Amino acid sequence: MGHGVGTEQLETTLQELFPEHPVLRIDRDSTRRKGDLAKHLQAATENRFPLLIGTQMLAKGHHFPDVTSVELLGVEGAALSSDFRAPERLGQLYTQVAGRAGRASKAGHVVLQTHHPEHELVQDLVNNGYDHFARTALHERRLTQLPPFSQLALFRAEASQRDTAEQALSAIAQLIPEVTGVQVVGPMPAAMERRAGRYRYQLLLQCSDRGLRQQLLRHLQPQIQRLKLNQVRWSLDIDPQDFT
Repeated sequence: MGHGVGTEQLETTLQELFPEHPVLRIDRDSTRRKGDLAKHLQAATENRFPLLIGTQMLAKGHHFPDVTSVELLGVEGAALSSDFRAPERLGQLYTQVAGRAGRASKAGHVVLQTHHPEHELVQDLVNNGYDHFARTALHERRLTQLPPFSQLALFRAEASQRDTAEQALSAIAQLIPEVTGVQVVGPMPAAMERRAGRYRYQLLLQCSDRGLRQQLLRHLQPQIQRLKLNQVRWSLDIDPQDFT
């Protein structure tokens, strides 16, 4: 499962390899019009398309009784991601698609496609299952004091000039007092530093508990407003789920 042009390329490849089997692609582009998603899901449920391609919307909560094999493509993207939540999302997706393969009385299996099969995350999921993976991830979070063992807030800034975005977050960082239980990381470029012609930077605030985070942000808000950050679009994300 992929997204965007990846699913289109995969659809073309499968049509060439298996011309006798119709292919159904379910993603944002193929379900853009009203009613398309319901129509495609109905066709998949009725087994009118032996080969299904889709993004995560295909994995969540749908019952396809004749699906017996599910493949996740390019899972190293999660295993090697700089986003600490990416492995967690892969583990959840793995569990979801496992529930899609082999419904009713039919046996099923899941294939993980990766250029790094030796990666410990892939090996843990395949050999030990999600429960062991989740316990391991939770232990690592405790050691690194990542959520749920700390509370995060993420300042984002974007501007047409790199220095403008970075300097805006540097100014915010200088307002954060040095107190016990607070750690500041950045400013740093976003994983996709430039998008739509604008540079994107991030400043991560890590607090030991929610009360401290709330108190600190309440203290910062009026001071940030007084900075009058011109030519910068900035935002604050509490409990960020995506660092891209």
